Amino acid sequence: MTIHHLNRPLAIKSLGQDGIFVGYASVFDTVDSQSETVERGAFTRTLAAWRVKGSAPAMLWMHDPTAPIGVWLAMSEDAKGLVVQGRLALSTQKGREAYELLKMKALTGLSIGYRVVSSKIDKKRKVRILSDVELFEISLVTFPANDKARVDEVKAPRRRVATEQKRKPTARGQSTRPGTDKEKTRAVVSRLNHAAKTLKQTTKKGK
Repeated sequence: MTIHHLNRPLAIKSLGQDGIFVGYASVFDTVDSQSETVERGAFTRTLAAWRVKGSAPAMLWMHDPTAPIGVWLAMSEDAKGLVVQGRLALSTQKGREAYELLKMKALTGLSIGYRVVSSKIDKKRKVRILSDVELFEISLVTFPANDKARVDEVKAPRRRVATEQKRKPTARGQSTRPGTDKEKTRAVVSRLNHAAKTLKQTTKKGK
């Protein structure tokens, strides 16, 4: 069985103390340096299989199976790509190192480890289109191969977020402008939090 790696860059907007971050592990219809692109829906089957298991792909350091650095709390496909929510294991040495390197912006990419289940060749563009993949792990890596997928946000501790929201209530009649980056990020985080709860409930039922 051949395991392939597809690299994506990340960019940090802020870094919270709990090590939770949100971003894209893969972006659809974007050709990487290996002349491959992932088609929307390519992760549908593998994500469903992980949900049945009540588990998730591994979060690794540089694709090293002996170096887990945290856990993926939730992941799902949206119109853009494979959006993921993860938490670094800050009580471990590797987790703390990853946290510090993210804070320094020394880490520049995400990379997925996968097996190709189904693909097709676009002869006109000379590109291999991945239509179904089996996802094994997602790693933090140093050198990305594509500049589209990014870690959009590293969340602050929930207690701090709740305090800030309490201090800054929205005035009656006031609304945020639709389509802003912050609004989109909140929507993604909301979906991932729901997915994380579903995953947790599935795990309890399977025990």
